[in-house]
Amino acid sequence: MERIRWIAAALCILLLLQIIRAVRREHIRVEYSMAWFGAAAILLVLSLWDAALQWLALALGIEDVSFVLMLLAGLVFLFTFFRLTIEVSTLKDHNILVSQKVGMLEWEIRRQEEALRKLRDKAGDK
Repeated sequence: MERIRWIAAALCILLLLQIIRAVRREHIRVEYSMAWFGAAAILLVLSLWDAALQWLALALGIEDVSFVLMLLAGLVFLFTFFRLTIEVSTLKDHNILVSQKVGMLEWEIRRQEEALRKLRDKAGDK
């Protein structure tokens, strides 16, 4: 059990460092990194805090504390993925809206260019 907790703590620290690196290199926006940062921090604290894991195992009726840690890791990341899925869906909707507006603006530019060309042709005939 101790080995799993230490491996989980090491992986959480590695994830935290990777998140910081990604933010510094601007591979991920700060507001999106906060969900990952929070998830990794929670799991790091729980993997190192034996009393909290024991209490959660007792409250959930689970005998193996390492199973509680893995269950919590799965749940934390499940909620993180859900939150990011909502963000992606919102961005997709915004992308569709922007694409439609660009299409309308291109149509308006073509219409204005055509009107301008007709005016120039009229002025050239005189």
